[in-house]
Amino acid sequence: MQRYYDQFNQQLIYIGRAATEHFWDAQWQSTDFRKAITKTPNSWIARTTKKYLPLGSHILEGGCGQGNHVYALQQQGFKAVGPDYAPLTVEKLWQYAPELTIKLGDVRELPFPDNSFDGYWSLGVIEHFWDGYDTIANEIRRVIKPGGYLFLTFPCMSFLRIKKAQRGLYPYWENGLLEPDGFYQFALNPASVNRAFSNLDFHLIQEKGFASIKGIKDEVTYLEKQLQIFYDSRAFTARVIKRVIDPLLLPYLFGHSRFMILKKK
Repeated sequence: MQRYYDQFNQQLIYIGRAATEHFWDAQWQSTDFRKAITKTPNSWIARTTKKYLPLGSHILEGGCGQGNHVYALQQQGFKAVGPDYAPLTVEKLWQYAPELTIKLGDVRELPFPDNSFDGYWSLGVIEHFWDGYDTIANEIRRVIKPGGYLFLTFPCMSFLRIKKAQRGLYPYWENGLLEPDGFYQFALNPASVNRAFSNLDFHLIQEKGFASIKGIKDEVTYLEKQLQIFYDSRAFTARVIKRVIDPLLLPYLFGHSRFMILKKK
């Protein structure tokens, strides 16, 4: 994956594989689709939602992928809905998890009335659109009730990435506004994201970094090979160690991603 620094917007541009609906259909294939859906019935998504919203609240996950978070939210007592624009994935969800409310839909034009949801989860979605996330943000604002919550994650310009950009360690983006072939995502400026949602009447409640191991692996070249093996491991011991170590690695400074909780006025 090639990365460039966009000086004007203070963000990274990742180019290598286009994040189209066909790409996501291929990503979400599984030899045991039902198992992939039901693997995390007590996920951190559900646990976090419980801290802010009562059971029975209406929750939307925009861009639900394999539907495992919709399943977890439903299992924990929420009324969850999951739209996604990857058609083959949605068809499989209808087939393997008919008890879930899954819709074929685009987060830029949601098929729901105004003020429909108490909470909205957006997990690594807004960064994948070359034209930006303004349309997505406006739809989020439209469907969340006043006083409702937005739970938002995205790859970010961490302290480490900002320092690398200041030292000119990324090639500069000089190809203008046209979308390049193979555009995958941005690593967004957290301050810009917060400002954009603040302008839409959202108030930031909590913000934290996460995925420090990935953030360090991707940015510290001499550690990349060693950390990649550890990062890719699905062994139980490796997963436990990653869960324990990752929060200790100063995720606000080095984390690959940022998690924001915002409340609509």
